[in-house]
Amino acid sequence: MFDRDAGNTNKNLVHGVHDGEIEEACEDPDAIIIEQQVVDGEERYVLLGRAATSGVYLRVVYTWRTDNQGEDLMRPISAVTMGRPQRRRYQRG
Repeated sequence: MFDRDAGNTNKNLVHGVHDGEIEEACEDPDAIIIEQQVVDGEERYVLLGRAATSGVYLRVVYTWRTDNQGEDLMRPISAVTMGRPQRRRYQRG
C-alpha cells in the first residue's frame, strides 16, 4: 500500500511522472534499491524500477510510514525518469 495525501499526490507531474507510474515502478519485480540514506532523521530509499503500463524507467525516492492501524505504507517522495547510467544499472539487475 502507498501513503498518499495532498503533500505528495500529483507532486511529480512537474517531472512528467504520474502517481500510477510511481506505484508500478515500486511494484516492479525487477526493481532494485540502489541507495539508503537518512534525511532529517527519516530513512529514505532510492529505487530503480519500470512502470508496467507506460514502460517508463523511474528513479523513485521513498520512505516508509506507519498508519493508525499499524500498517506500513510506502510514501513516494520524488520520482524522475532514469538517466542513462541508472537505466544500464537497472537492466543489469
